[in-house]
Amino acid sequence: MDNFVDYYLINEFTVNVDMGYYSHYLYKDLEGKYKLAVWDFNNTCDNYIEDRFPPETLEMASRPLYYMLTKHEGFAQRVLARYDALRQTVLSEEYLMTYIDDTLAFLGPAVERNNRRWQELMTQWAPLEPAERNLYSHEEAVEQLKTWLCERGRWLDENFHTLQQYSHPSRNKAYDH
Repeated sequence: MDNFVDYYLINEFTVNVDMGYYSHYLYKDLEGKYKLAVWDFNNTCDNYIEDRFPPETLEMASRPLYYMLTKHEGFAQRVLARYDALRQTVLSEEYLMTYIDDTLAFLGPAVERNNRRWQELMTQWAPLEPAERNLYSHEEAVEQLKTWLCERGRWLDENFHTLQQYSHPSRNKAYDH
């Protein structure tokens, strides 16, 4: 269950709009347990081409698999407890901002080489909608990501425990059998 909880959290925290619909990779490990692989994050953190996904939303509980899992009170409680713990460590603002800065420092000139290599292809990509979401420099993109992640964490801190509503017995009478 820990794998499913962590998978839920990373995708909810980043509002991965593909999770549960297009980019859902389930595998069976050597111990015979099903697990989910975290991957495909190009449409996260409000980077989805056709629609805006602001930090003020809960998305994953509406996805088919998690729609049912969040009905289980034990699952919902584990998700919330794990979120609270991770906000003190790898999902804290300080950790995330430091991680981004450290990663950029590590990559150094590779970022510019990557942009030069793919520049022609990138100019052919459809712009984000609405148009004001399009950025024109690497620095703007980094700042937008940092701002979005901070706003997301703050909003979840205040609202994420509403996830409990999905597992409340009054909502799940039809599933008690």
